[in-house]
Amino acid sequence: MLDDAFTYGGWALSLIAVGAWLWLARRAFPSFESFVKGFDDELCLGASPEERARAARWHQIRQAVLALTAVAALCLSIGFAIPD
Repeated sequence: MLDDAFTYGGWALSLIAVGAWLWLARRAFPSFESFVKGFDDELCLGASPEERARAARWHQIRQAVLALTAVAALCLSIGFAIPD
């Protein structure tokens, strides 16, 4: 019972994480030009404070999605490790 909860919970979290990564990729780079510009000035040296704040928010969102992915992987590994 406990292994099923971890396994299916991990699968659900991983599907949510995949959706979040796809949403993040779609919002971060809507076109190829913005994708190329995103790597042009990654440190935001010539950016205004508003642009730096926006970049910091996106960084926090990426960290949250990465944490969700790690929790999903942990739940799946626990669910698969517990014998039936």
